Amino acid sequence: MSTQSEHRPLWLLLVPSPPNEITLSSIKEVYASTISQVLQKAADVSASLSTVTVLDIAVPCSEVSNSKSFNYSYLQNLLRQLYSLAGLLCTEHSIDVQHGNDVDVRVLLLQDPHLAHPKLSEDGVEDSSFGGAIVTMRRLASSGRLWQRICSINNVDGEVLLQLFLRLRKPSLEQNKKNAVIERFAVPDLSDPTSTAAHAGEYRTHHTSVAVGGTFDHLHIGHKLLLSMTASVLGPAGKSETRKERSITIGITGDKLLENKKFREYLQDWRQRQAAVRAFLLAFLVIDGPSQQTSFDNSKDGDNNQQRVITDSWPSGLTVRYVEIFDAFGPTITDESITALVLSAETRAGGKAVNERRAERGWPALDVFEVDVLDSSDKDAEAPDDEVHGFQDKISSTEIRRRLGQKSGTAG
Repeated sequence: MSTQSEHRPLWLLLVPSPPNEITLSSIKEVYASTISQVLQKAADVSASLSTVTVLDIAVPCSEVSNSKSFNYSYLQNLLRQLYSLAGLLCTEHSIDVQHGNDVDVRVLLLQDPHLAHPKLSEDGVEDSSFGGAIVTMRRLASSGRLWQRICSINNVDGEVLLQLFLRLRKPSLEQNKKNAVIERFAVPDLSDPTSTAAHAGEYRTHHTSVAVGGTFDHLHIGHKLLLSMTASVLGPAGKSETRKERSITIGITGDKLLENKKFREYLQDWRQRQAAVRAFLLAFLVIDGPSQQTSFDNSKDGDNNQQRVITDSWPSGLTVRYVEIFDAFGPTITDESITALVLSAETRAGGKAVNERRAERGWPALDVFEVDVLDSSDKDAEAPDDEVHGFQDKISSTEIRRRLGQKSGTAG
């Protein structure tokens, strides 16, 4: 099965390590200039080709994960501020589906390139101590992804990252290295130096079976943060001789439950939403090679009450299941092997309800991980009202559907 992004323009932006203190202000200072320039160029391509350009932003981060635990609060804050910045810049430059120049931004976290790279096991999987949301530069460079444009910053750190990336490309990708456009962007001098030091924060235990649920209509940056944090909860593959089976279960709301949604004529159907979630997950999990995919589809003759399940599995022991759900619980109360649940802070009551139902079955409670809602607020600067509203529109599927209606002239 092909992903949605395979036939869209694909760009990569390599940026330096984040600042010592992770706030929206500090993230803006380090990254806003570069990301803004690249976003505007990518948006021009989207408009000229009547498509959506995919922009992978690769960000090195210090060692915040090991075989047993990971710095949940630091990872969440870093991803949250990066996606917030992307949303704010798209708002500022009117980059949006309504204007026909949208850009699909995906943040990829890299193991600090200054650290030693994990060895490859006999089956070609890295014996890494890093969890699902963090990949090495080698794995990114050799993933087989054919970026048409590779962007970096025009300074010493940027050049080191770029040359490392190009050096690690597979020989089979040599032609792509020749054809890809390499572009370097100027950046201002930084008052807050970037850091590769370890960070304080709330360390949480990795899990081997984690679940998340949602509608995932018109996948936006809020969804991307939620899915990224779900992957971060998943433990690393580990060494080949001790490798554990790992799984991510993604409950995706069935079509029938969405019939009363606003602007429902612009709702994506289950298959479209599942494909978008899958394309995003594969982007930052950076899976090498095709998966073994199976589908279970009970829906017949327009009966939307029959569950659909699509499963991807890889030699590394990772399985991702996309399950159609018809209630607030989904597989969390039918699969005892799930041990962790990722949800937004807005839906924490749902986590409590799930654990109450599991307790009724005599099952262990799920370890619940809350993900904060994206926010455009900046303690050091007050954003204009139109910028705040524009940002909020980018993290609302309802607003995206409304704008699609406006674009077609059928919504007020």
